[in-house]
Amino acid sequence: MPVRIYENILKTSENRESPRSYYIPRGISEYILLNGEWDFCYFSRDIDVPEVPSRIEKWDRIRVPSCWQILGYENPNYTNINYPFPVDPPYVPDDNPCGVYARDLDIEKKWGRVYIVFEGVSSCAFLYVNDRYIGFTQGSHLFAEFDITDAVREGKNRVVVKVLKWCVGSYLEDQDHFRHNGIFRDVYILQRPEGHLKDIEMIPDDKAINVRIDGEADLKIYEGRKLLYENRINGFASFRPENPVLWNAEKPFLYDVIIEKDGEVIPFRCGLRKIEVSDKYELLINGVPVKLHGVNHHDTSKYNGWCQTDEELRQDLLLMKELNINCIRTSHYPPAPKFMQMCDELGFYVVCETDIETHGFLRRLPGMPYRYDTETGEWPCTMPEWEKEHVERMQRMVETFKNHPSVIMWSTGNESGFGRNHLAMISWTRQTDNTRLIHSEDATRENCLDAVDVYSRMYPSLDEVEGFARSDDIKMPVFLCEYSHAMGNGPGDVWDYNELFDKYPKLIGGCVWEWADHVVT
Repeated sequence: MPVRIYENILKTSENRESPRSYYIPRGISEYILLNGEWDFCYFSRDIDVPEVPSRIEKWDRIRVPSCWQILGYENPNYTNINYPFPVDPPYVPDDNPCGVYARDLDIEKKWGRVYIVFEGVSSCAFLYVNDRYIGFTQGSHLFAEFDITDAVREGKNRVVVKVLKWCVGSYLEDQDHFRHNGIFRDVYILQRPEGHLKDIEMIPDDKAINVRIDGEADLKIYEGRKLLYENRINGFASFRPENPVLWNAEKPFLYDVIIEKDGEVIPFRCGLRKIEVSDKYELLINGVPVKLHGVNHHDTSKYNGWCQTDEELRQDLLLMKELNINCIRTSHYPPAPKFMQMCDELGFYVVCETDIETHGFLRRLPGMPYRYDTETGEWPCTMPEWEKEHVERMQRMVETFKNHPSVIMWSTGNESGFGRNHLAMISWTRQTDNTRLIHSEDATRENCLDAVDVYSRMYPSLDEVEGFARSDDIKMPVFLCEYSHAMGNGPGDVWDYNELFDKYPKLIGGCVWEWADHVVT
């Protein structure tokens, strides 16, 4: 059977920019938010889309960001374990629904490099500008950026995005939630000077603000309004405040870091903090034992599906603060970048999880028992050809959020078995950032404890949890990535679990499943 381009696991993008840290440049650079009303045409089969999508004759109007199921194109579909299509990787159904988005873009003056950024689009997007094919991307909840300089012109331009319901990447996105599609997070244009900086690294520690850039630039560091440091740097600079104010969830102090080159100004907010594990296997933040009183957070709006406004995200976090919640697991994909900025500002410890779940392979055939039978070699995590996409999804998350002090753990995903491709993800992450803990409940379940830094479990009984705490074989912090299942009726055992957390140093806490019910109104 021929493989369509979006069914090739070895080629899940084309012409997408390399991942970088998240920021919005200012100064001379231009930021044009493309949220709002777009032309839209829904097709029940992608093969019916014209070869030149801009030539569609009849358009509806749709708001962006949004999920098209919420707006009446298909019905909402909820499934937990089972895939919404037959498990036959890399293939997806021949009748593959597709939404085509289009809008005009005005460029008053073209003077630099022009990029378009998608913060979230499900599940696969093909991009065209002025009828010129630019590239495509997969990874629904992962940042995607394209250089469109050669395709745009001064004046009016036509941007078209063809979004497929399913692609080979959908096999890695079997999360327990409503299945939605569309451009569901911010999309915007950046125009930046030629030769601009690309990636900027400021991985936090507790002593110095370390800035790594790909070139020369002017650097300023402020504590409030007080200028602490100013210098021209080339590649790297390290500044140690005389009396550093450390970041934690109770007092989330942030320094302001300003990087300027050729009139472009790139602002960051940076926190100083250190993550350690004590001899008692406690989680230490800045040398102080911390218990994680957390929740799992899906992006969910009863009116807009996966699409939460900035105000809704902030309201979620403010409500968590009122409830003394101090930890969030981003289940089961990276959040919108602004959400992480809010976590830095308001003070939360974040377990940042990448966009991988393959739970449905448990039921890839009728009558299968509930078991992660990865020894068959039939799970994506065990297949060599799937390694590149596993590692890439980890890279895209880590590179985007590496500068955020709120992130204390990197998570390889959820309920996906455990195999060689997870080990490759972990190896890359440790080489890139050895300051944070590695979390993988899949590894713990398979007793691959050498690969991870925390012993993570889901829904153990109280007796089991106490057994973990007393066990001499578990020589790492114990974290319940999901417990006290709270969808529907609320749980009655949170107090009992937290009594155990407080009793044993090794039990560092957990995240209740979950923050909000999945509802559609």
